[in-house]
Formats: sequence, structure tokens, C-alpha cells
Amino acid sequence: MRIRLSKDAALFLRSEQRYLERFNPRAAEAVLRQLRGSMRLLLDYPQAGSPIEALEGRRRFVSGEYVIDYRMEKGIVSVSHIRHGRQLPPGLLADAPADDGN
Repeated sequence: MRIRLSKDAALFLRSEQRYLERFNPRAAEAVLRQLRGSMRLLLDYPQAGSPIEALEGRRRFVSGEYVIDYRMEKGIVSVSHIRHGRQLPPGLLADAPADDGN
């Protein structure tokens, strides 16, 4: 079994690493080590994440302050998104200000 990252997931890891390195290089290393460890855990326990009801076959795994969305495909853990828990899930927009007609 192996792990495959989508372009979005790989981009998030690189940008999060660069962001954290500006403030604390050790924290950046620790976060990446944690996320990689969580993805390796999913290789051994692919059912560890909770099912995402709206997306059949997809699961969500919480790793510290981060969320990993993935699915299993023929022995591959296919990671579609990684995000900080305070970020909106993919496809959801922040509430736009209401237009009160004035």
C-alpha cells in the first residue's frame, strides 16, 4: 500500500511548512512529522477516519489541529485535501455579507 497526495494536498503541505518556518522551524518540522505519521497510520488502518456522509467512499481523519480527507483506491490511500481545522472544508464559502437592498 502507498499514499498518493492530490495537487491541493501537496500544495497545502508546502505552503503550511513555509508559513510555520517563518515563525518556528521546529514547529514546522513537528507538524509535517505528525501529518506524515498520520498518513502512514491510515495505510495500516484505512477505516480510522470518519465517513464523510455527503461524499460516498471518502473519509476524514483528524490529526492534531489538521484534517485529512481521503479515500481508499485499490490499496492506495488517496489524500484529496489537508487543511487546518479552523479552515473551511473544500467547496464551502465563507458567509458573504447579506445584501439588505439599501
